[in-house]
Amino acid sequence: MATEKQIEANQENGKLGGVKTEEGKDISKYNALKHGIFKQALTNYEADFHQDLFNDLVEQLSPEGFVETMLVERIAMCYLRLFRIAKVEKEYMLSRLSPRVVRNSFDFNMGEEVVQEGYIPVIGINTLENMNEKLLRYDTSIERSLLKALHELQRLQAQRKGENPALPLAVDIDISKE
Repeated sequence: MATEKQIEANQENGKLGGVKTEEGKDISKYNALKHGIFKQALTNYEADFHQDLFNDLVEQLSPEGFVETMLVERIAMCYLRLFRIAKVEKEYMLSRLSPRVVRNSFDFNMGEEVVQEGYIPVIGINTLENMNEKLLRYDTSIERSLLKALHELQRLQAQRKGENPALPLAVDIDISKE
């Protein structure tokens, strides 16, 4: 347990720390996001891309407060996931449109003969074929999340500006003759 003297020293030291300038506050307000949950989903290759995307979105969408900033990060992550799907789809299409054709020789000394160079996917063709159907569902789910986060951000920002935004609403429309 801390002594009275230690408690007083801690209180005095606490007054010395922290960000004092507006410039410093502008930088430090994103510290909670710097090591947030979405960072665990990024590869080393994507980290810079995500940070640039996030910075651009912050500049464009002007979030205020943690919740709005969190929604902007969610939007950036959804975009990144859609980007990943597009890369896999490209691999699949290139491997189908320009496949590599190899003829195996029965003579083990001759090895394989490449008939057509074609495109060699980074991901194995069997894996790509299995992923294709799942990616379509994944794409739809991510797009819904992206739009939901964007709409919620817009709603919060309108509310902050004193507007009275409509609550999210789902409407079923029946256009049948019955």
